[in-house]
Amino acid sequence: MMVQLPRDFGPDELPRLANLLARWPAGIPCAVEVRHREFFHKGRAEKALNRMLITYGVNRVMLDVRALFATSAGAHSGLQDAQSEKPRVPLHVLSTGDCPVVRFIGHVDHEINDRCFTPWIERLILWINQGKTPYLTVHTPDNREAPELARRLYYRLCKHGSLPPLEAFAGERQVRLF
Repeated sequence: MMVQLPRDFGPDELPRLANLLARWPAGIPCAVEVRHREFFHKGRAEKALNRMLITYGVNRVMLDVRALFATSAGAHSGLQDAQSEKPRVPLHVLSTGDCPVVRFIGHVDHEINDRCFTPWIERLILWINQGKTPYLTVHTPDNREAPELARRLYYRLCKHGSLPPLEAFAGERQVRLF
């Protein structure tokens, strides 16, 4: 289960989050995505958040928007919308639980996506080898190309680790024409 907190959920509200996590059912993995700027400055607020997540074995969602913001949007309306909607926060790579969650927000340019995803390959394989179960959520500016980007990234991962074959995505198989 992923809990995405609003941008105005700041350090003063950490006790509320602790209350939720203390009551979280065992056996149901949980990940928390924060968006408040104070949780990205490596100061007291971020350290308190990370300590809390580690204490409860909860995963901190790592939002990777580097590809999305690699260029200006120009005339691409999907890129303009995505850049205006997604928070431009620094990437902090930290596994606070057993199921690290990465949200990779891609670009319309495949080369930019490949370049920004390359560092994740080694990290994801490391986590798998440590017995963790990482989750990768892939987005593209308008999400129409998200399945194709997910497939491309998965195949890149397969070259570096032993992963099961990727099943066809829903809607890809034509059941019948007539």
